[in-house]
Amino acid sequence: MTTMSAMETNTKHEKFSGLSEDQVIERRREFGENVLPAEKTTRWWAILFNQLKSPLVYIILAAALISLVVGEYGDFGIIMVVVVADVILGFVQEYQAQNTYLALKNLLKPTTTVIRMRAGGPERKEIQVRELVPGDLVLINAGEKVPGDGIILEGTKLAVDESILTGESEPVNKNAVANLECPGTESKTFMGTTVLTGHGLMQVTSTGQHTELGQIAASLDASIEEDTPLQVRLKAFSKSLTVIVIVFTLAILITGLVMGREFFDMLRTSIILAIAAVPEGLLIAVTVILVLGMRKILKRNGLVKRLLAVETLGSVTTICTDKTGTLTEGRMRVNHIHFADQERALETMILCNNLEGPVDIALWEYAQTHVGGQAQDLFDGSERLAEELFSSETKFMITGNRCNGHGEFNYLKGAPEIVLGMCRMEPAEKSHILAEIDEWAGQGLRLLGLAYRPLGPLEDHSGYEWVGLLGMEDPIREGVVDSIKVAQRAGIRVSMITGDYRRTAEHIGLNIGLFRDGDRIIDGDDLAQMDDAQLQREVSHVAVFARIRPNDKLRIVKALQSGGQVTAMIGDGVNDAPALKCANIGVVVDSATDVAKETADLVLLDSNFRTVVAAVEEGRTIFKNIRKVVAYTLSNSFAEVLTIFIAMVLGWPAPLAVAQILWIHLICDGPSDIVLGFEPKEKGIMEEPPKAKDAPILTRLGYSLIGVISIASTICALLIFNHFSAIHQSPIEGRSIVFASFGINSMIYIFAYRSMNHPLWQMAPLRENLWLVWTVAAGLATVLIAFLIPGLRELLGLVPLSLLEWLVVVGIALILLVVVEIGKIIANRVQDYD
Repeated sequence: MTTMSAMETNTKHEKFSGLSEDQVIERRREFGENVLPAEKTTRWWAILFNQLKSPLVYIILAAALISLVVGEYGDFGIIMVVVVADVILGFVQEYQAQNTYLALKNLLKPTTTVIRMRAGGPERKEIQVRELVPGDLVLINAGEKVPGDGIILEGTKLAVDESILTGESEPVNKNAVANLECPGTESKTFMGTTVLTGHGLMQVTSTGQHTELGQIAASLDASIEEDTPLQVRLKAFSKSLTVIVIVFTLAILITGLVMGREFFDMLRTSIILAIAAVPEGLLIAVTVILVLGMRKILKRNGLVKRLLAVETLGSVTTICTDKTGTLTEGRMRVNHIHFADQERALETMILCNNLEGPVDIALWEYAQTHVGGQAQDLFDGSERLAEELFSSETKFMITGNRCNGHGEFNYLKGAPEIVLGMCRMEPAEKSHILAEIDEWAGQGLRLLGLAYRPLGPLEDHSGYEWVGLLGMEDPIREGVVDSIKVAQRAGIRVSMITGDYRRTAEHIGLNIGLFRDGDRIIDGDDLAQMDDAQLQREVSHVAVFARIRPNDKLRIVKALQSGGQVTAMIGDGVNDAPALKCANIGVVVDSATDVAKETADLVLLDSNFRTVVAAVEEGRTIFKNIRKVVAYTLSNSFAEVLTIFIAMVLGWPAPLAVAQILWIHLICDGPSDIVLGFEPKEKGIMEEPPKAKDAPILTRLGYSLIGVISIASTICALLIFNHFSAIHQSPIEGRSIVFASFGINSMIYIFAYRSMNHPLWQMAPLRENLWLVWTVAAGLATVLIAFLIPGLRELLGLVPLSLLEWLVVVGIALILLVVVEIGKIIANRVQDYD
């Protein structure tokens, strides 16, 4: 923090003394720090509690409760370990994502310069923006952000970019207030807006949550967030699974009682079946898949802040994107020129330039590429004698310069038609230039005319020589056009929402390939005339929204969602925050305002549209992998359920014990359940249409495979259980070989589940998921360990198997692998995967 003495204070501001330290302390106590309410972060305990908001957790906790009630404390302990591990895993990842975001946000601590009263008089002081209080006097200059709401007391050619609040990209001129009691809009400034040109002194009237920015941020708390597509699907899946488990359990209990079995014996059997049906490992598997997706998206420059938002990306059907900085580079560049006098044109670009704003920077960069270091030499070797700054009213800028070795000249730049009116030329030449201006304007370019004359009074707007016409545009970002094509092939509509003029927006939309057959462009005036019902009918056919106001964005998102669309909204300003929160996925660029970032689910660290498309691709891969894991785990579970149920109907002992079931689910299959979700993206995933928000986790193919595996496994298990129990005159022998069979079967046919719609020989090479190879090897080892360690063998109720019995187990596993592949081929021929 630095201070300057009163003597160093700009004499223009001497009549304003500023607040004393006592006044500052009192007002900070009254109004608090100058921070936005959206800066509050989610508490760690809230993140932890959110991990329990899963239907799968409820089912597994129900199974744990049943085990506790009937005194199966070991089973209860094992199940609770699963739940605790899942909660910790999800908490750690989401907490780390929040901290990563906060670390990025807090890299810079913005400061501002105020005038405060000291013992020796008023003096300047640099403070952090958060320390500002109402009544403070703040010096604002070009390039700085306005640190609070206020009124302009003094100003010189002040122009402010208020697009973060209004969506309007045109600069807004600001003048000193004429009446402090009743300031007009032209003298008001707002927190978060950017000073483009000029300098001035403002008095802060509101800070923090009392600013326009803060009110928008506070209003977001009232918004109600919808469930993500994954939450919708998991709820539906869990509801179905719960009904199936209850029906099976009651059916077994009633069947047993009808057959004359004892009640408590049948209750125990029913509980065994319930535990067998619940895929305990699925909970952790889904969480790990989401965590892995989170990390993959981060590697592709996208920071996902909420775990469940990862999969939502894969369900997106419409992407609503702003233009500047996302589709374009966010900076102007000269790309069209027609010079009548190149030397004078370059002089004008260098000397009639304050390097304030994107246009000045674009002119300087162009001149530097053509004269190199001479640009700076020319600027340093000249003296500016007079200046008339650009304003939205005059639309031009003039400087009077004395140039060493060149003489004294006035240099003029501005709107071409204005500059032409100040130039002397033949009517035919003027008509030719006007025709060129009209042609370039039709290409969506921002145009600038250049002229000069010998030095004279700035007020004399005549006698200039025309030296050239420039066309500038904000270049399309590299890779955007290809990314839009990828999105469109994937069945995702991309709509651009911008505050630009209709003609400019339409030109950019055409250049990047947004328009398809039947698409149209509408602007803010068209939108204002539509009611919500009409907008809902029209919105799915609009490629470009131009001259859009802040509240329009929220209407557009709601209209899309009313039509069943899953929306991703890309924005950066405070005015975007309500729409970002309402959208299924809120996306912001890295340079977005804090309010927008707090609201968003995904931060584009490279501010590039193609990162959104990459995140959608990862989201689709995640959902496909979740489907594989669910189908695989339920294939294992229902094979066990069906085996136990039929054995009971036949009057046989249970072919599996509870401890054996849990060992298979958690120790043998558990790791492989998880790493099956590590499968890389399948070829053509971005050529499939988006999945509906309520698309089921289990498809018809998934149900078919579960049925095929369950029936085939049950037949094999019952045959070997009956055969080897009879040979050894003991059900323990039969249980041992059934345990080995179920443990090894799932480790073999898991390779068929790497793709639900491609045969083994068309899948990605195994080297692309080596984790699966290692976990399968570990799973097979855990089956052997259960037989080799004496204490563990007794705990699980097993006896050693002979070589012949092991060969039978391996043979059955290979047969089931073939059965799954045949089932996939048949199912994919008669029905679609989805």
